[in-house]
Parts: sequence; C-alpha cells; structure tokens
Amino acid sequence: MLKKAIVLLGAAALVVSCASQPKVEKPVVTKEGKVQVIDDVYHLSRETPDWIFLEPAEIEKTSEYKDLYVFKGVSTGKDINGLQLWVKGFIVSSDLARFVSVRVQDKFVGAAAGDTDKLETYMENVVKTVSEAQYSGARIVKQYWWQVRKSKADGGIEDVIEYYVLYTVDKKQIDAAIKRSLEENDKKAKPKTEDEQTARDRVKKVMESEGLGS
Repeated sequence: MLKKAIVLLGAAALVVSCASQPKVEKPVVTKEGKVQVIDDVYHLSRETPDWIFLEPAEIEKTSEYKDLYVFKGVSTGKDINGLQLWVKGFIVSSDLARFVSVRVQDKFVGAAAGDTDKLETYMENVVKTVSEAQYSGARIVKQYWWQVRKSKADGGIEDVIEYYVLYTVDKKQIDAAIKRSLEENDKKAKPKTEDEQTARDRVKKVMESEGLGS
C-alpha cells in the first residue's frame, strides 16, 4: 500500500520489470503542490508501477521494448467512466498523433543544433506530416489510474483522477514516416540558402541514424 504523499509529475506532461530496468527516481514531498493518493486501480493494495515515474526514453532502454518507440499519455478528470472511454478510443484519436508529433518535434529541435530559426517552416511541415500518418502497429501495453487529493492555492482541496496509458509503435513505422516526410518536404520547398541546406542535411543525418532515440 502506498502510505506516503508524493508530488505528482505534471498532469499535462507528455509522460517494467526486467533485467535492464533503469533506475526509478520517485518524486519527493514538498509543501508546494502536495498531493495524496487516495485510490487507484489496485485500491492501494500494490505499489504504484515504476513506469508512471519514468520518461518514455528510459522505458525504451529495457529489453521488453526492443524495436519499439514508447509513448505515455495522460488524461485528467472527475469521472472514471469518461476516462475509460478516452482510453478505449485513444489509438484512433488525435491524442496519439499529438504525442507522436511532440516527440518528433523535440528530436528535430535537438538535431537542428541551434539552427531551428533557419528550419522553422520546414520543421513544422515535417512534424505535421508525421503526425498525420497512420500507425497500424500502435498498441496500448499498460494502463493505470489514480485518484489524488491536491492542495489548492486557496487552502482548499480537490480530488481528481489521472489516467495513464503506455503505448508503443513499431520503430520501423515511425522511422519510415519521418524519412518520407523529409523527402516530401525537400521536394516541396527547396532551401533558400546554403546554410539552410547544411542544416537540413544535418537534421536528416541525425534522424536517419538515430530515429527518435538518443
């Protein structure tokens, strides 16, 4: 049973057990934003699963998710039935595309290495194309919800439910979508300067060699 209050990892953040399990850093208690778990899917009879506290990139390092990209989504509400409906429709909803596009954009910005100003429109078009692709291999592999009692700024309290889903997509599907998008956008809009061409080439090299990994 989870007996101590914990600080929640931002509800809007785009958030396993095996031999290569990464170290789990559980949140610590602070006065600001303190929350208390008052119920969960196990009715507090088990520890909160580690994947709730891990970033997707950390989860991907485990052998269980070899050849898969891992994504974590969360929705907050008061009604558990409504949140379960959200999960049921998640794979075919815009939420999946949104989480994929955020991950692609973050990787693109890192690969641009300070040249995002030269590639802003190009990046937006690539991310948009990738987010609109259909990923037939997307699967929800884990689900978890907890009900938390939060301390409000005015001194009151609020009870909310947060429903987490962990889902995977075959790396080959997303990598292929990224490659197609880069090629399509290269054809649609040629670079205006030599510096932009160099920046594009660097991004493509990183994307092709690393995908969304680190």
